Order: sequence, then structure tokens, then C-alpha cells
Amino acid sequence: MGCGKDGAIFPMGNDGLHFVARSPRKLFAALAALAISLLLACRCAGDVVIVKTSDAEPYNQAEETLRDRLTAPNVNIRTVLVKSLADDGISGSIATTDTVIAIGTPAAAWLHNQLPEGVELVYCMVSNARDAGLLKGAPCWGITMDLPPADQFKVIAEAMPHTRKLGALYRSDIPAEKDLLDSLRKSLPSGWEIDAVDVAGHATVADAIDELTQKDIDLILTWPDAKLYDSASIRELLLSAIRNNIPVWGFSPQFVRAGALFGAGVDPHAQANQTADLIKELAISKSGHDLVQSPKEYQIAVNLNVADQLRIDLPDSLVKRATYVFKEEK
Repeated sequence: MGCGKDGAIFPMGNDGLHFVARSPRKLFAALAALAISLLLACRCAGDVVIVKTSDAEPYNQAEETLRDRLTAPNVNIRTVLVKSLADDGISGSIATTDTVIAIGTPAAAWLHNQLPEGVELVYCMVSNARDAGLLKGAPCWGITMDLPPADQFKVIAEAMPHTRKLGALYRSDIPAEKDLLDSLRKSLPSGWEIDAVDVAGHATVADAIDELTQKDIDLILTWPDAKLYDSASIRELLLSAIRNNIPVWGFSPQFVRAGALFGAGVDPHAQANQTADLIKELAISKSGHDLVQSPKEYQIAVNLNVADQLRIDLPDSLVKRATYVFKEEK
């Protein structure tokens, strides 16, 4: 070995080595980075099983990105549907697995109750992790699709600056719904309020929707809740809101396409990227990581047909930033 004038260490002779470090400090940093890389490679090695809720396109997109991010020579990745695990039994597919990645709320909830001790569960594309039971029992980590309230209200304030009173449906018989409503109220901008209608206090969801749309409100706020919002209740809500000239905030681009004025949702590829980052961080240390992380990225959707029908002018700045702009061609 020889030493250059600036402290660089370099090999002598023709042994094919070309390692150069310009200073002892940089040499130490390079060795530390190499050690971390080797640690990650060792801890991420093994068998990874991706369990999808279904073959729906968003889940397939998330799977594709996860495979791209996690593929390595020492990692074996397999994919299975949660229905197959439920039908065939979990022991055969998960026996030698180090990490299971659930895509979708049903897959995550089922696996959380079925995985043997010692198998790490990480998830994405999940809504309302508390209601799904993912915060109880054995620890698991994941990315939720639920946007932070502050982000939602920021978009709403930009789209409709005069908004002050929001309306919403909720179920008092579900503790997580009451907690969510309390969280939303605490995050409201100054001068805003939420007038919520309890679906549990009505004979049908349609009755609760009728009461909600008769109120003096500026906007109806919705959030992902499979027990409250199915295709029938979404259709009823949107029709009643249009009849009463009330815009609706949709919790997904599909909801906006169906007839909400605007809203936001997550990108499956972004969810998977954030999940892959989390898996690699957990391989180093599990301390300091929240069990549930909010999405770092979201997509805005606007429905200009509904805006015309409600005679609402959405700001050009918002429309230009929107990932999804729904408008019929005339």
C-alpha cells in the first residue's frame, strides 16, 4: 500500500484493487456504510410472502412495486391470495417465512390473527388499522391509506375557501369511528365545525343520509369505512347530496369519479415504496417506529362535471395539480 499527499490510501502493484479513501474520516464513513449494507442484506435475506386481498388492479400495482424494491439474490419472494391461505391452511405457505407483507385491509386483518409467533407482519393499502384490529395483540407495522386530517382540510380550504361547516356520517357503536371523529374535530381549522349524524341511531343508512343532507352544511366529509360505505350507500349519498346542492369530499378517486366534487386517495406504487422503506428500516431496528404510518404521498381528484352541476368554480391551481380530472367530453 502507498499513501498519497492528501492522505489517500491506494493499492500498490497490479492486484486489480482500486479502493480509495481520501481521509481517515471518509474511510470510516465508507466502512460504516458498507457494514450497514451488509447488515441489511443479512436481515432482509430469506423467504418473503406477499399476501394480496384480491387480484384487483391497485393490489397488483402495489405487488409489482414491492417485488421491484425487495428483489435481491438472497431473497425469495412469493405471492398468494388470502383466500388461498384461508382455504388451504397457513402452515404450508408460511412455514419458513421470515416476513409476510399484507396488501389490503382484509388480508392484513386475517393474517394478524393467524400468523405463527416469530413471523413479522408488515402491511400496506389498509384503511382504519385500529378498526381492523391491527393495533392489538402481536406488534405489526404498516402504511395506512388514511390521509392526515390536516392534509384533507388544506385541500378543502383551497377548493372552497368559504367552507366553515362540514357534515359527516359516523357510527357511535364502533369505538374507532368515535375516535376518528374526535381526531378530525381536533384538527379542524379555526372557525370550522363538524355536524355529524349517527347512523346507529337510525333504522337505515338512507334515513341517516336524509337527515344529513337536510342540514345547513357547506360540504359532506367521508372517510374509508367498509361497514358504512358500500356501493348502495355511496350511490344514495351522492344522489341525495346533488339533489340538495351539497358537494361531497370523496375518500378515493373512484368515489370522486362516481359523483363526489373532489377528494384524495393514495397511489398503490407510493404505498408499496413506503412499505419497502419501512421493511428495510425494521431490518436494522424496530425501535422508534410507529406501528401505523400515514401515507407520505396522496393524489388529488376533481370532478368538473359535478362542479358545473353545483355551479362551483374550482381553482385552476387545484385542477392543475390533480392526478385525476373527470370531465365528459362534449
